[in-house]
Amino acid sequence: VHELGHYLAYRRYGVPVEGVYIGGPPWILRWRRGGTEYRLGLLPLFGAVASKWEEVDRLPPGRVLGLFLSGPLFSFLAGVLGFLALGVMKGNLVAVGKVLLLILAFPFILLQNLYQALFLDLPEMGAVPLVQASGQVLVSHGLEGLLVLWGVFNIVLFWFNLLPVPPLDGGQAVFLLFRHRAWFDRVYPYVLGFGFAVLFALFELALLKDVVRLWG
Repeated sequence: VHELGHYLAYRRYGVPVEGVYIGGPPWILRWRRGGTEYRLGLLPLFGAVASKWEEVDRLPPGRVLGLFLSGPLFSFLAGVLGFLALGVMKGNLVAVGKVLLLILAFPFILLQNLYQALFLDLPEMGAVPLVQASGQVLVSHGLEGLLVLWGVFNIVLFWFNLLPVPPLDGGQAVFLLFRHRAWFDRVYPYVLGFGFAVLFALFELALLKDVVRLWG
């Protein structure tokens, strides 16, 4: 859903799409259609819509923002629709309204957990406890549990991608607004490298905790 938002925005603004990647390497499926290469990978929680930088650079600032923020917007709408469907199923839209209000607190919770993961310790970090907890919710609550997970994951993805750190969408959108400034070409590679380092550190920490948990 997130990458679909980016893809539709690229098409809407007439920017040629070179690649659509769902997941990360190793790639299990690759095909080409209409000048666009599509890839499906085994590495979860990754995705991208790729195009030539020259095509993006010709757009006005408002459309550059649209390209990068369309993905988080689709994630947000998907999460809200999931919670609304849950409210309709349970016949309690008031409770759904309270849940949607809690969405405003997500950035603070997210930043706290990121800080703990990078500088302190987050015991439940990793893919294994995430899968275990998700499985328990699905087994215990069925379709209702699926809607809860759908809503939560999409809202977290929305807020996470708005963090002002490239290569996340929020960081890209904010930073690329300054792409015509004289200092941009000198500073941007370092900012982008810092962002990749943070994401890589989070991924490595999660992977390390899973390895220790499984084999320790």
